[in-house]
Amino acid sequence: MLLILEIAGVILLLQGVAPLVQRMSGTDPEESFFIVNSFPDHQGLASALLTAAGVLLLVLAFRVRRSRRSG
Repeated sequence: MLLILEIAGVILLLQGVAPLVQRMSGTDPEESFFIVNSFPDHQGLASALLTAAGVLLLVLAFRVRRSRRSG
């Protein structure tokens, strides 16, 4: 279960951050297969939400793992 949370967190984090990195490096992120390309008018918001969701899942997995070790 924790492995699934971690994998999903990393995937969401990559989906949120990668288009911003591509845009900063001068590459057009619309040519890639990112979830944010489904929202052309709100790509910044979609990137922020995906990044936040990825961080949230990773923090949740970390806390569950830590509570299992101490309990």
